[in-house]
Amino acid sequence: MRDLGTSEAFAIGAVGQPGDRVFLFQVITQDEALTIVAEKFQIAAFCLRGRELLAEIGFLDAGAAIAVELEGPFEPDFRVGDMVLNYREQTGLIVVELEPAQGSDAVGIEFTVTPAQLDAAVAHGADAVEGGRPKCPRCGLAMDPEGHPCPSTNGNLRGHRP
Repeated sequence: MRDLGTSEAFAIGAVGQPGDRVFLFQVITQDEALTIVAEKFQIAAFCLRGRELLAEIGFLDAGAAIAVELEGPFEPDFRVGDMVLNYREQTGLIVVELEPAQGSDAVGIEFTVTPAQLDAAVAHGADAVEGGRPKCPRCGLAMDPEGHPCPSTNGNLRGHRP
């Protein structure tokens, strides 16, 4: 595990068109910027845990921080596997650990963020997760711009466009 120290910026988001997006964590320190690829469900889980942790520590400025946008180019350093969030009471900072996915030769990273940085990042990340393709009103599955083969109509595309 490589300790990056305190982050200057921490962002969570997605790039690409709905239905064909890549979800990312991005941490910027004084010395470097790292971009880590994640699955949509991992971003959703991280954001949920981030909100729980902020509630546990009594962070009251929810929504006050302005989210940092992802900065290109988006050359991923690794694909995330395990993710850990811990609060260091003595410093008031939150430790973020991102381990690479199994089978990767990459080294995991650890860095700290302020509660305000985490709050802004998880709010932006949750928006990215929710900002996908519209849902079909009949079956609840995601619809592409061309429509989708809806199971409730035995795969008929008619009337199933956003």
